[in-house]
Amino acid sequence: MKHNPEKCLTKVEIFKTLPQEVKEKLSTISTHQILYKKGRLIRSMGEAGGLLVIDRGCAKVFNLDEEGNEVVLNILQEGEIEGEGDLFRDSKSNTFIEALEDTQICGIDRNKFQIFLKENPEVALKLLNNFGQKIVQTQRHELLKSVLDAKKRIWEYLKDISIKSGKKEFSLRLKKKDIAAYLGMSPETFSRKLKELEKEGVIEVRGKKVKLR
Repeated sequence: MKHNPEKCLTKVEIFKTLPQEVKEKLSTISTHQILYKKGRLIRSMGEAGGLLVIDRGCAKVFNLDEEGNEVVLNILQEGEIEGEGDLFRDSKSNTFIEALEDTQICGIDRNKFQIFLKENPEVALKLLNNFGQKIVQTQRHELLKSVLDAKKRIWEYLKDISIKSGKKEFSLRLKKKDIAAYLGMSPETFSRKLKELEKEGVIEVRGKKVKLR
């Protein structure tokens, strides 16, 4: 199926309600469906920033601690965005982004977007609202990691997936080690606590499929 730039950008919450003529203009300054194979870095620390849209696939945003260990900051699913702040400042990326599976990326360059904003200021307001939502999401994630025990963190994570998908049964697209890193625990702890939830009868697990009961 032929890729439609306007429909692609409509996946992004901040662009959904824009008038069609504005979406068409926006598509002229964006790039589309650049393929990154599984395991390849989409963006490295120190590279020029810009808005990224996950058209297909999945990616993780991470940093490295002083010992060189990965610290997972976010997991990006289809339709989600990263680098909104880069559209407003002339700076380099301070994180890494890696494709967790074969992933297609669409994006917008900062300089072109700055010109676009001057002609379409309503987009700036939508971006600011999106920043607020992302801050709330980040704060909730950090709260879960600092307050809840490992089993409750997994349960809340699974509930979030269920709510987003609108389904009680879904597939875990990420590897256990990536979910574990995102939730701030070891892969062994994740597997053990997942089995405990299953024994308690609140979930069913079949391979990568999970069903909330």
